Amino acid sequence: MKRNLVLLAVAMFFLNDVDAGVKAINPVPLFLIEGIGNGYSAPAVTSSRVFVTGELEGTGFLFAYDTQGSLLWKSSYGREWAENFRGSRASPVVADTMVYTCSGLGDIACFGIQTGKKLWEVNMIEDLHGVNAVFGYSMPVLIENDRIYCLPGGPDTNIVCLNRFSGEIIWISGGNGETPGYTSPLVIRHHDRKLLVTFSEMALLGLDAETGALLWTYELSLKGNLPCNQPIYAQGFLYIVAGSGNGAVKLELLENGSQIQEIWRNPDFDTYFGGFVMIGNFLYGSADKRHLWWSIDANTGKVTGSLSFGTGATSSEGKNLVLYNQSGKVGIVRPDNGKMTLVNSFLITKGTSEHFAPPLVAGGRLFIRHGNALLVYDYQELLNL
Repeated sequence: MKRNLVLLAVAMFFLNDVDAGVKAINPVPLFLIEGIGNGYSAPAVTSSRVFVTGELEGTGFLFAYDTQGSLLWKSSYGREWAENFRGSRASPVVADTMVYTCSGLGDIACFGIQTGKKLWEVNMIEDLHGVNAVFGYSMPVLIENDRIYCLPGGPDTNIVCLNRFSGEIIWISGGNGETPGYTSPLVIRHHDRKLLVTFSEMALLGLDAETGALLWTYELSLKGNLPCNQPIYAQGFLYIVAGSGNGAVKLELLENGSQIQEIWRNPDFDTYFGGFVMIGNFLYGSADKRHLWWSIDANTGKVTGSLSFGTGATSSEGKNLVLYNQSGKVGIVRPDNGKMTLVNSFLITKGTSEHFAPPLVAGGRLFIRHGNALLVYDYQELLNL
């Protein structure tokens, strides 16, 4: 009997991980889209379109909706991941009149926005000789000017730069020969040099974005989680958070970006795959082992605030944070110099499978993807409820 009570208490902790005094609301979505298939990818939103990917019976589909939730077109982008945690991983990426997808099995495709016609496709395993990651290719492609960057993860064809209009190879880098990490690369300009910063399975890599030359490598712990969070670059520094065993690290880019130096490390700030954000001089994300949201000072790496809201995905909009925890609760949070105040929260009851997809605020709306459902809310209304 005592053991059952303990198990019940643990279950209630995970289901009710918001302090009792917090205001809970029950907002009505502007619209609900269902039937988009299995997936954990967030949508991509423009002024006139909403794009989202999903897996149906092993095939990946890109869905295009108008801003009221009416389907405009649906196109297949290739085979999609149908094993562990089946469904789409990478969010679509929009550039001008084109939208790009990447499947868990390595199919990169480019579509015209208006018609959904497939303009070109490349498979990272068959065409670029890559080696897939344990949970499937999960990183969105990175678009920068006329280029598209992807991570096949092969021993020789490790990181590749393609022409985004044709899919033709611009350069190939051997990287460090490891399979890829699980987050999109980052292009930054440091002084007079453009760098591509990306994760392999067990390291952070810095490359010359123009040529693909490997400049430096920062090794992760062999006992740590796989890297899933995109780094943040600010004022000459890189911030990474790579889960348990790695935690958070601040790196300084030296000279023209050809070298790095570790400034501080906080092993307890261990967001695994929910992402983290920077507002002012503070980093915000979930501390997975402690089942809390934390903030840390970007100068020192010291913890400055905490919020009892479980663990999950983090995004930001203006001065606010939007949290989406793995119990299905959404929280609107007001940060203030590292402190966090929960404004309100509500529960997502539609959809399927795990609550893993990152929330997105775009065009004054909040988009929450939960498996086969996409819920769209008036963001300003959420702030005022």
